[in-house]
Amino acid sequence: MRKGFTLVEIIFVLVIMAVLAAGTFKAIEAIYTRSAQAKALTELSLQSQIVLDQLSVLLYNRIPNSVIGYTPGGICEAIDELTVGRPVLEWLAMADDALLEGEYDGFVDMNGSFYVNAANNRLLTPGNMMSDSTDLNLVFAGAFDGGAESVSACSGAFGWHNPSSTLSYALSFGADKNITITDSVKPEFIYEKYYLTHTAYAVARGADIDLTSTCVSSLGVPVDENTLFLFYDYQPYAGETFCADGGDGNASVLAQDVSAFTAEAVNDVIRLSIDMNRNVRGKTCGVHVSKQKAVF
Repeated sequence: MRKGFTLVEIIFVLVIMAVLAAGTFKAIEAIYTRSAQAKALTELSLQSQIVLDQLSVLLYNRIPNSVIGYTPGGICEAIDELTVGRPVLEWLAMADDALLEGEYDGFVDMNGSFYVNAANNRLLTPGNMMSDSTDLNLVFAGAFDGGAESVSACSGAFGWHNPSSTLSYALSFGADKNITITDSVKPEFIYEKYYLTHTAYAVARGADIDLTSTCVSSLGVPVDENTLFLFYDYQPYAGETFCADGGDGNASVLAQDVSAFTAEAVNDVIRLSIDMNRNVRGKTCGVHVSKQKAVF
């Protein structure tokens, strides 16, 4: 009777153990890769939806004919006149907090304004309760809010990348809470409906802005060309542009891993599109998510 194993038997057992270990490793690696892929897909899907929801809320309170697509240092086009996708989306925002709180209603007493106050550019606004006009400008709604004025959006009409502004007006509030237009440029037409705006917004990827600008570097988070930013607290009607375009205001990060962001107008509805990519170990093509959202 033998009391041990032969060398051949030991080698055979070691080979079998090595094959089983290699197979187990491959199986565990595949499970890990699928898990990482599922996690990345879930995160990107959630992040892309959050970004589109945030932007849709901000764009819902836009001044309709102020929305533009812009190439930094280059071409500007109104959203409904875009010939190709522009990397920066900008718009003027309504002073919606004050509107929701009932501090003004956005309507003018046309008869009273025309007959009593036309000479001194004073608008009777019975629903107005505001007294501080700091950083505010006045924009008339125009025809059906979209107005033919949108074709002038990039010609300095709202001050986009140009110190002149021919469709938004400096104002002051009198003791009676009515509005006086104090701008050196006076409106050619006065409409019953008006907007008050206090800031512009811009959305752009890191690939299309100056990542070394102070407002971006001071965020204290890693950013790169695939970071999507929101810029705010700047007034184009005062000759300002957003901070990563050599201007003023603040910045925040909307999302990372954004490979593309576009916006276009389709029948007066803005369609937002976002593409997000993330590399996953073990997957040569990574994970990709594309989403769209309509803003009415």
